[in-house]
Amino acid sequence: MDDFSAIADGKLSVDLQTVYQHLNKMSKSVGGQEEASVFLRKYYQDKKPLIWVRRSGVCDSSRQLLEVLKKTEEDGFSSGIFKVKQIEKDLQRIDSLDFDEQNTINEVLARLELNLSKAYFCYAAVQQYGAVNPTVVLNKSQVIGDDTIKVTSRQFDMKLYRPDDGFFTYAATVVPTDSFVPYLEHLRPQSPLYQQFKDELKKAKSAEYRKKVLVNMERARWHLKDPVEKHDKYVLVNVASQTLVAMSKDSTMTMKVCCGTTGKKTPLLNSYIKKMDINPVWRMPYSIVKTIAGRAGNAAYFSSRRYSIYDGAGRKVNPANVTSAQLRSGKYSVVQAAGKGNSLGRIIFRFDNNFSVYLHDTNSPWVFKQANRCVSHGCVRLERPFDMAVFLLGNKQADKAADVKYSMTHDPEPKDSIRDDRMLKECKVDPEIPVYLTYYTLFPDRNQHLREYNDVYGYDKIIYQHLKAVTP
Repeated sequence: MDDFSAIADGKLSVDLQTVYQHLNKMSKSVGGQEEASVFLRKYYQDKKPLIWVRRSGVCDSSRQLLEVLKKTEEDGFSSGIFKVKQIEKDLQRIDSLDFDEQNTINEVLARLELNLSKAYFCYAAVQQYGAVNPTVVLNKSQVIGDDTIKVTSRQFDMKLYRPDDGFFTYAATVVPTDSFVPYLEHLRPQSPLYQQFKDELKKAKSAEYRKKVLVNMERARWHLKDPVEKHDKYVLVNVASQTLVAMSKDSTMTMKVCCGTTGKKTPLLNSYIKKMDINPVWRMPYSIVKTIAGRAGNAAYFSSRRYSIYDGAGRKVNPANVTSAQLRSGKYSVVQAAGKGNSLGRIIFRFDNNFSVYLHDTNSPWVFKQANRCVSHGCVRLERPFDMAVFLLGNKQADKAADVKYSMTHDPEPKDSIRDDRMLKECKVDPEIPVYLTYYTLFPDRNQHLREYNDVYGYDKIIYQHLKAVTP
């Protein structure tokens, strides 16, 4: 041992306690409030086990991670945010034993440990969950109307997974195992749509088109708790393209839809269609009641549109006796009778959501001839509602389709002109069918060719503002 001591070089001596001291100091400078940075700071402040550094140097997984990080631009991420050059330089120092007073072996190892962990946790999080949290950035406060204060206007209510301590803790345990490389591959989104965007990114020439591809790639990374790919049968509305796709194992149906205006945006959400109501009544939202308050006292106006007015106790009142102030008070409701001319049309498809929006028929079919069909108060109007009913009923309930058709073409009143045994008020959808209200400005058509659509709600700009810090 004396002979070994005589030839020992202090510059090459690894002292894990010294590494921890450097690491503790370095980790305090890690900025950002994203989940990966928060976990990283806490991990090293709590003096948890080193992930990459050993007494013998750095584990082999560090080189495997570096090779993956060098290719991140294929997924639309700048290699700079992962400090690839610094990691590569420090690994070269380790391999060539190139240390000096400014870069001691323990300081280099501490820097490698921190940079590798930060890059790894960041890479894992953005690949598995996306770089932008849409629940935060799309639900900011905004002014609603000209005479109101700022209120929270939720637009995004899709049920997503987000990275938590359990995710990062597990990721750390995988590093020294044979499962590390397969795990890195598993982190990448597996959906065919994401791969299509990834291939498109290679061909994108203009800066603007590249931004559009990057934003839609980001959308495809968001980790839904109930993803589309999980289902053999589903309904998907793309608000940006103002189209609906109904997909099953055996068929694909597409149709035009009308969505909300820029002032009354259709929210983005996912749910399950539970039932359809035939010949529904329309309970007018307060936002619309206010717009017709000036018609108060005009009984002919209300009668011609088959509107009825009810007071706070639910009693029907004569429109001639109602004032504009009473309608604006919010204590009176306006209901349109079912049947011909109803604003909801002949059928409505209901699903649980926090916005009271649904898919439904319309009494204004001419709007489907328009290029811009953002005309509703948030609900989605269907071009071919009966075809939707047939799709939802499927083979198991195909016998009900004829009665649905009969009910949609006959008014509930007068009773003596219809067959009561065929008139349906509602029909359950069994099994319930998943429905997605999404927003892609780049989306495959029926031939699976990507098509561009206008950013009608301005969401691309919002997302890119948060995304551009991590893009090349």
